[in-house]
Amino acid sequence: MDGWVPTFAGTTGFCELRGSEPMTPGDNTRVWPAAVAALSGSTMVGFMPLLARRLYADGLSAPSMLFWRYDLAIVALAVAALFMQIDLRRVLRGGGWRIVLLGATLGAAQTLCFWESLKTLETSIAVLLFYTYPAVTLALDRLIVKQPIRPVAVLCIAMILGGAALITLPGLRGGTIDLRGLLWAIPSPLIYSLYLAINSRLLRHYPPLIGAGGLFLGMAITFSAMAPFVGLDMPTNAASWLLVLLIALGPGALTMTLFSYSVPKLGATGFAILANAELVTVVAIGTLVLGEAMTPERAIGGLLIVAGILTHALSRRAAPQRSRDARRPLPAGGARWKTKAS
Repeated sequence: MDGWVPTFAGTTGFCELRGSEPMTPGDNTRVWPAAVAALSGSTMVGFMPLLARRLYADGLSAPSMLFWRYDLAIVALAVAALFMQIDLRRVLRGGGWRIVLLGATLGAAQTLCFWESLKTLETSIAVLLFYTYPAVTLALDRLIVKQPIRPVAVLCIAMILGGAALITLPGLRGGTIDLRGLLWAIPSPLIYSLYLAINSRLLRHYPPLIGAGGLFLGMAITFSAMAPFVGLDMPTNAASWLLVLLIALGPGALTMTLFSYSVPKLGATGFAILANAELVTVVAIGTLVLGEAMTPERAIGGLLIVAGILTHALSRRAAPQRSRDARRPLPAGGARWKTKAS
């Protein structure tokens, strides 16, 4: 592979991409499509709590819901791979098995931890704990990968954490903390941050469809292996089957494809910041669909999250020009003069 593509975040890492010239972390031709993909996928995932809540009411457990989600999604992704004439066996032999392994371990673990924590822990506490993952991701970038951190990334994450705290504040007042739920919730942000960090590097070498299929295949294997031990609930009516299919295709196969496209280009921290659109979607659905009150805390919290996302995205607009100027050699006198030719 001959060129470079940015990881875009508070970091300056680069990854290879065939057929392009050297690029800087602020190159909009790579950053903005990936940013739109991350925002779109995260918005779809924001519908998951509403859909899962209805499936829980129909008697499906969290592992059963995840089993159907991943198994049906992998069928859709396999059909898409066959349509695109991708040799899946060749991909697996060429190292694609590592994506499957990542999905079967960290991917399945972070998903199970979050959804299991919601069973016994106050939703607001579980959400607040999970949404510390952008800060954890930033710390991993710095401490483990040794990536330099941009101050604006720190500012944006602080805004997002403040917004998440304000959104969950009403649920924290007077709420009781269940120890079992807390033990499920605490590892979730760390596991997800590691999952993002590894994916941001591993998926650089594969098309998005391969990344999505490999991760979901791994998760499907894990939850299928769990089924004989924890039991498997079947949807009981056509409406439940429709919800399961919707979860598998929308916030499932499509979202994971967008994830596999955007994470290698945005980097772990960049994706973690933009993915907080999911929390804004959850609040909007709660207000518009479920009739939950829009308190001042939630309104300000949502605005802080949106402001953090926009600040991080718009801070990249000036970077391409600065990078081009840095690469352009200065005249002998040390000053650059404008001419008709320039």
